[in-house]
Parts: sequence; C-alpha cells; structure tokens
Amino acid sequence: MKWWMQENQEGDKVLEYMLTVGLPWDERTPELWHETLNEEIDRLGEVIGTSDGGTALDCSCGMGSQAIALAKLGWQVTATDIAEARLAIARQRAVQDDVQVDWGVCDMRDLAQRFSAQFDWVVTCFALYEITEDEGIQRAVDGTYAALKPGGRCYIRLRDMDDLMEDKPRYGFHGEVRTPHGRVFCIEDWEYESETHATQIYVFMTEDERIDDWRRWRTEAVGIRKRAIRQSELVQFLARAGFQDITFLERAGPWVPYEVVATK
Repeated sequence: MKWWMQENQEGDKVLEYMLTVGLPWDERTPELWHETLNEEIDRLGEVIGTSDGGTALDCSCGMGSQAIALAKLGWQVTATDIAEARLAIARQRAVQDDVQVDWGVCDMRDLAQRFSAQFDWVVTCFALYEITEDEGIQRAVDGTYAALKPGGRCYIRLRDMDDLMEDKPRYGFHGEVRTPHGRVFCIEDWEYESETHATQIYVFMTEDERIDDWRRWRTEAVGIRKRAIRQSELVQFLARAGFQDITFLERAGPWVPYEVVATK
C-alpha cells in the first residue's frame, strides 16, 4: 500500500489522486458541483447577503465553491489558496459559470503581508485546523483581522472538533465510483494522536478489471494531520487578534459544521 502524510493545508496528494480517477469525490460531475454551488449560494446569501460591489476575500478557497457563490451574490471577490492545483480547478469553474474572481496563491499565515484593511468580509471554510501549530493558527487569524476594513466581519466554517474528539469515530464509507476499467472505493479513517491532534486518512481502493489475480486491487492512503481546535480555543484565537462580537450561528445538530461570525 502506498502511503503519504501531509500537513499545513496542502491537500495536494489527496487532490492529485482524486484527479487520476476522475474526481473530486463529491463534485465529480457538473450536476454534483452545481448542487454544491447552489447550497453555498443559499447559505452564504443567508449569512453574508448580496452586494453590489462590496469586497470579500475567501482566504482558503479550495476549488472555488464559496468564492464563486459570493461572486454570484454580487460581491467583488478575491480568492486565495496555498495549493495551485486547487486554484486551477477553481479558475476553470469560474470561467464556466461566467463570474469574475481575482485568484491567487497565498498561505493563510501570510495574509497580513498581502492585504491591509481591504475587505468588508473575509471567509475561510474548513482550513484553520489544517494548520497544525498554534502559532500558525494565530498568524492566520491575525491576518484575517488585518485584511478587513474597520467594522468588517469574518465568517468561519469548521468541522466540530469537540464532537470528533469526544466520540473518536473511526471508519466512514465515502462511496464508490466507476472508472473505465473497474471501481474506486473511498474510506475515511481517523487516528487520534493526542487531545490536540488527529489525522484524517483517506483510503482509496482501486480495481483494475483487466488483471485476473491479486494485483487487481491497489490500495493507497493519504493522511492529513489536523489541529483539533475546540470552539473555546477558536474564541481565544479570535479575541487575541482583536475580533469582537464573536457569534456562533445556530446549527441543525451535532456533527454539522459550525459557523462563526466576528467583527473587526
């Protein structure tokens, strides 16, 4: 079995493998991608609203779902990510959906060096806990604060690590995809290093029907080490940066990602 471990927002090995079998997993067809996009438009429209030229920064834009949704809601969007591979997909999607976004490579920890009091909103989803050292998380949050105009607000969405570290689940089945010569199964696993760090593992089992012996199946795994940021810790990171009015939005229940809005 091939195995990779990565840290600090990289995501490249997971994405690299997914692309070889025609993924990303949950957005592998135009229909699935637009389901995701429409959900983002609805949610960000509720929380952030529409605009006629207001400025927004998505500082961990990934493959573009939040940035493109914001652009469709009328915001003037700048979007950055640490991984060029993800940005390439995001750029292509923006062209296909006929929206304008200013894309660029930037590590969240370097936001303060790149932007100063430019944005009405800064958005970051599912990224802060991929910075595994507390100093780096604080730098990213400080940079978010620096990028906002006075009175600007940030929106953060994260998987609830309080739930994860309390229950410590293991395996989850992500699904099956057909390829030209077989199938790919994706399984998620977790390993718990300590009360502050855990590793999310993606296991891909790939079938090649052209082979008639044990080599028919190939298994590859990618582990992404994460900082298990508790909600109380996130409040502390935000407060140290200078944020006020730190509010956790209402959510449907446990295991649903939580959302935080805070004001500069």
